[in-house]
Amino acid sequence: MAETRESVRQELGIERVDESQKLSVLRPIVEDVRSVLTENESILYIAYQAWTALGQRRDAVAATNNRMIIFQRHRFRGFDFHDFLWEDVANVKINQNTLSSSLQCTLTNEETYQTGNLVKDQARTLYTICQQKEQEWRERRRVRKMEEERARAGGTQITIPEGGDVGPTGPAEDPVEKLAKAKEMFDKELISEAEYETLKANILQKM
Repeated sequence: MAETRESVRQELGIERVDESQKLSVLRPIVEDVRSVLTENESILYIAYQAWTALGQRRDAVAATNNRMIIFQRHRFRGFDFHDFLWEDVANVKINQNTLSSSLQCTLTNEETYQTGNLVKDQARTLYTICQQKEQEWRERRRVRKMEEERARAGGTQITIPEGGDVGPTGPAEDPVEKLAKAKEMFDKELISEAEYETLKANILQKM
């Protein structure tokens, strides 16, 4: 009975297996990837090289729920690998050639890593997953930066409780300073225009 992609997916413990992947090539790569997984880490997808020199094992790039892992596999056995947590990945892009694609990963520290000669369909699928992870972490970094900017705005955090009553959570401040901080938060896009107008109106009302 022929194996189905779903049965192979379950057997290998990988989230996605597609028609572009040869199981004879994929299985040993999965074994290599699984050997470096941490607890509660799972494989989302693997892209491997379209071809290699005679006798050379194919390099591969794996996406897991925690990180990206680039494998440089030795000719007979063993491998070297570079891995990057998704939070450290700043940008991923692919360059498509006639027969294959290359994938380039740039980290937040501006280091760049590249793997070439990947199967084109697999590179596109991997790129889609990377984009999803990039977007998730871009939003997390944006929220973190926003919280840090709010904290740096001063010792007083201006909030808008239900009902629109505005007041400081710390020591009382000069209304002019509060207005300046509200404007600074608006200029840095930490609050919306509606929130800024509400803050301003309440501060002015109490002057």
